Amino acid sequence: MQIEQLRDKAMQLCKDHGITVRPYAGGWWLLGNGINRVVAELAGLCQFDIRPLAIADR
Repeated sequence: MQIEQLRDKAMQLCKDHGITVRPYAGGWWLLGNGINRVVAELAGLCQFDIRPLAIADR
């Protein structure tokens, strides 16, 4: 698959899960409920990569 198609697929996956994708310093910033991370490339992103981060009380 072409990289553009893989990026489109990843963006749709994020959209389906309510995650906003923004360009950020040569990478991509993923923002959503429990998600706040930067990835270098969207191509190849899977559902495992967009699961909410675990929050622990201190």
